[in-house]
Amino acid sequence: MIDNALRVCLCCVLAGPLLLGGCENGTGLRATTQPAVRKVEPPLSLLLPREIRIHPFTGTRTFDEAGGIRGVDVRIEAVDAYGDTSKAFGEFRFELFTYMANSENTRGQSLATWDVSLMDAKANLLHWDKITRTYKFKLQWDQAIPVGQRFVLAAVLSSPYTERLFAQRTFISGQ
Repeated sequence: MIDNALRVCLCCVLAGPLLLGGCENGTGLRATTQPAVRKVEPPLSLLLPREIRIHPFTGTRTFDEAGGIRGVDVRIEAVDAYGDTSKAFGEFRFELFTYMANSENTRGQSLATWDVSLMDAKANLLHWDKITRTYKFKLQWDQAIPVGQRFVLAAVLSSPYTERLFAQRTFISGQ
């Protein structure tokens, strides 16, 4: 009888953290696998991104002249230790949420998720906009996007060269 009780307690202690861990990473976003961060020595480490920002040019768009392809045109700015715009190699995850007014956490229901890899030099260059010095992503979405609706966009950069970086921006569709 005591052996069974001891086994149950031991199982709870060992399995509890696994069961309670969940799928979120503390930011409310679904967790992605964070690669082990490789040590980059100074001064090169100062040129790696320390922060990402969702640029104000981000918003809903129609990507073709016929108005058939809709989505979110995202601009991401990676910022280094000097506060300058830099390039970033890694995996970007974007998640679009409804907006919850009068709430500490304005992220409502998750509407869509996109994953984009910028680990390849060609893909990295393809998304880089030399004029705005931002990364440009045309995230297609098959849903109708009503004009004037608020959304919350969250972005995560997972890179083998930096810690995981987060950014969030609220925007109004059509603006």
